[in-house]
Amino acid sequence: MEANKFLKAQLDDVGYQLNAVFAGLSDDQWNEKATPESMSPAETAVHLAECYTAMIASADGKEHSWGTYSIEDKSPANLFKTMTSLREEAVARATAENDEKLVKAGSAYLSLHDAYHVGQMVTLRLKLGGFEPYSIYNH
Repeated sequence: MEANKFLKAQLDDVGYQLNAVFAGLSDDQWNEKATPESMSPAETAVHLAECYTAMIASADGKEHSWGTYSIEDKSPANLFKTMTSLREEAVARATAENDEKLVKAGSAYLSLHDAYHVGQMVTLRLKLGGFEPYSIYNH
């Protein structure tokens, strides 16, 4: 299997997990935190959107200026929509070719980093209650 196809399979799995940890959050829960130092779901969505923006810039041979990204409409629906649409574009860019640079960037910016934030979100969802942690698995 080519590296880009393997990466795509990983990204599909962690994408399912991202959708699962954000699914069913009430609008009020988007600002909850598992610990004072943790990110809320709203902060996580903006942070991930910035990471996807950085991945897209990297695919274009550009540098991203970290900390400059923001989303004006911070409604939960828009945050999730923005995050997922940027992720789709970043995944497409990272896996379009079997290019070593893109596959490495996709692994760092998407696969590994998304999985890290899935774990954080699962912890929050467990704290909030009513969440089945095994629901994040698609097999």
